[in-house]
Amino acid sequence: NNVNEKANLLTERVLFRQNINNERTSNHLSTLQLALTNSLLTEINYTDEIKKSSNRVIEPFALINTKDNWLLLAWCRVRNAFRFFRLDRIEKLEIKIEKFEPHKMTLQEYFERHY
Repeated sequence: NNVNEKANLLTERVLFRQNINNERTSNHLSTLQLALTNSLLTEINYTDEIKKSSNRVIEPFALINTKDNWLLLAWCRVRNAFRFFRLDRIEKLEIKIEKFEPHKMTLQEYFERHY
């Protein structure tokens, strides 16, 4: 059923690593899980490492928990490529009504192709 499929999708696409105690979580996490499992386009205001702010329309693909941060891996429609976004650098996040075509590959396949 649908709920199981979505749970499986999250298991497949949410990667936990060993965490340090003062883990920085984000209030965007649950919103992004919703967008990811329902293939909903998401618009974000993102500030990069050189403090440059930009507006991106993205297709959330995976959430990855690293030692220091939560990362979102998403297809960026502005750059036309997969990009990593640090959750603590997302200023604003809005889920759109519009759906996107779900990406067929798994997170494992992504890393095999790109790394």
